[in-house]
This record gives sequence, structure tokens and C-alpha cells, in this order.
Amino acid sequence: MRFIVLVSVMMSFLVASEASYNRGETLFFSHACSSCHGPAAEGSTSYPKLANKKSAYLRKKLTDFRAGKASSVSQQMMSQFAEKLSDKNIDDLVNFLANHKQVKIKDMDDAYLGGVGS
Repeated sequence: MRFIVLVSVMMSFLVASEASYNRGETLFFSHACSSCHGPAAEGSTSYPKLANKKSAYLRKKLTDFRAGKASSVSQQMMSQFAEKLSDKNIDDLVNFLANHKQVKIKDMDDAYLGGVGS
């Protein structure tokens, strides 16, 4: 009986975690985070990588940004995005970023681009 309860609890946790991950992914793209941090949260020379960072680090940064704590121009810009996030939004974004699954980005087909492919 204990085994069944334990399995049920674990399954509900996994389903809840997957739902949170999906909400975080939706927030990441709908709030244009991918515009600076990249579609796979891989970062660039100007913006940090966010994929697979530690949860505590991501949560602290987002809550600090939401509170308006910024020590640079780019952090001030982040504060403008983060000020609208609820605690649940932050939890979902953290879940998505900390447990990031590699997003496969297909290169455009040359025929689709009319012969000027990449």
C-alpha cells in the first residue's frame, strides 16, 4: 500500500513539474526572453546563458530584478521585464531554465528561402 501511495505522489509531482516547465517555456518566449538570451537560452557575448543554471541563482536574480535591484544598464532593462512577474511566474521560469531541455532548431530549407539559404 505504501508503495502505491509513493508512486502516486511521485507521478503527481512529475506531472506538476512538467506543467510548470511548459508554463515557464511559454513565459520565456511570450515575454521575449529569447530575443536576447537566445531561443535555447544559450546566451551570447552580450547576454548571459540561462539554460541549466542553478535554481537558487535564477530565482534570486529574477526576484532581485523584480524588486528593482540593478547595478548596470542591462540589469535595469531586466528589471522592466521582471517587475510584472508573479512568484508563480518566477517559479515556472526557474523550472524551465534550470531543467532546460535542448531545443532543436532546424536550419531553413534552401528551397523555402528561394535559393538564398544559409
